[in-house]
Amino acid sequence: MNSNIVGLLVSFAFLGAVIVFAFVLGKRTSISSETMRKIIHIGVSNWWFIEITYFTTLAYALVGPIFFIIVNSLFTFRDWGKYIGMDDRKRNYGLIYFPVTLLLLVIAQYQGLLSLLSCSVGVLVMGYGDGLAALIGKKWGKRKLNIPSGGKTSLGTMVMFLVSFLITFLALLSTTLTLGTVVGVALLVGLVSAVVEAITPLGLDNITVPLLAAFLVGVFV
Repeated sequence: MNSNIVGLLVSFAFLGAVIVFAFVLGKRTSISSETMRKIIHIGVSNWWFIEITYFTTLAYALVGPIFFIIVNSLFTFRDWGKYIGMDDRKRNYGLIYFPVTLLLLVIAQYQGLLSLLSCSVGVLVMGYGDGLAALIGKKWGKRKLNIPSGGKTSLGTMVMFLVSFLITFLALLSTTLTLGTVVGVALLVGLVSAVVEAITPLGLDNITVPLLAAFLVGVFV
């Protein structure tokens, strides 16, 4: 079977599994809506591994992000999110912005605007960096940052920096860059990602952070 077709089938099954998991979790636990959003956020970012494994053409690769945008928009604008404990429409906008960014990075990858490695770093920095920063910051972060975006903690920002650094560092080890350059670029991506995530309001960091991270890596790779 054509790998692109397999990729579509796996993508739909994957999204279905994420939704079912979120529904069951929302019904059987008392986790907050913010925690639920971030679990979905981290889960959806793993679609990128499906993208790089199965898809060979832009048209097929775009189906996943477009489908994510449609489903997440329905969850937000039709208030379907309330069935899994996510009833804050304004906060749910971030669930739409992230697949929009996935779509932009897929296009950038296939059009040769950014390398596969750069796009991968952008997606994973946002998926795992932002997701873990919010989960850990919400649970254990005591000191709020005194910035207009509000709600961010110093612990969450530190987690964002560390995870972004680690993802970039590990990704760049596969390149021909020297170790010193790898460390320097990883530090730059980690710092920029942490600062931008902290100051960007209204869930728009789901767009700004991955695009900036991908661009910064693209400068060097």
